[in-house]
Amino acid sequence: MNPPKFVGGADPLVALERVKSLEAIFDYLKFNDRDRVSCSVFILVKAARIWWEATKVTVNVHESKWDEFKELFYAKYFSRVVKAKKVKEFLELSQDSLSVAEYILKFEEGCVFVPFIAENDKVRGEHFLRGLKPEIRRDVHMAKVITYQDIVERALLAKHDEQEIEKERQLRRQAFQTRGQGASASTRGGYKGRGKMEQHNKSSLPS
Repeated sequence: MNPPKFVGGADPLVALERVKSLEAIFDYLKFNDRDRVSCSVFILVKAARIWWEATKVTVNVHESKWDEFKELFYAKYFSRVVKAKKVKEFLELSQDSLSVAEYILKFEEGCVFVPFIAENDKVRGEHFLRGLKPEIRRDVHMAKVITYQDIVERALLAKHDEQEIEKERQLRRQAFQTRGQGASASTRGGYKGRGKMEQHNKSSLPS
């Protein structure tokens, strides 16, 4: 198992994803705080390694907690300007042209920067609802769901239902158009037959 490397200068979300990936590995291996910090320090490369060499002077690596190490790392790669920008993007996030799945992904990425919303299930669910398209939001409200996870699942289901309804409408529309074309053809055939019969009747009359 090759852990992700810490590389300095990366996009904040990329850096965050690397931390999350490491935590998943550490949880699986049941690492304690000391092991987590030691392993993380070991895989620092490039600019991140230079940063740590300057930082460790003021840090006791052997006694550092994992949360303390993350706080130092985030302070380096998540400046106030970056945090403010991410918070603004999150607060203004709406589904618009995104699919429900894409909206969920962006919403959950943004939750990292707004713990005052992310840590409150009710507030998180309400904020998620506000960003949904009106027709999806309506269906979720009708389901009377409560938890954030229930809201997410209902939004995905509502989108699926809408797609099924639209497919049914298209099939009916096509069937209607097909019947209309058939009726038009038979009508035209009737007119042609009637015209030939009238001509025949006229020619058979005595002069």
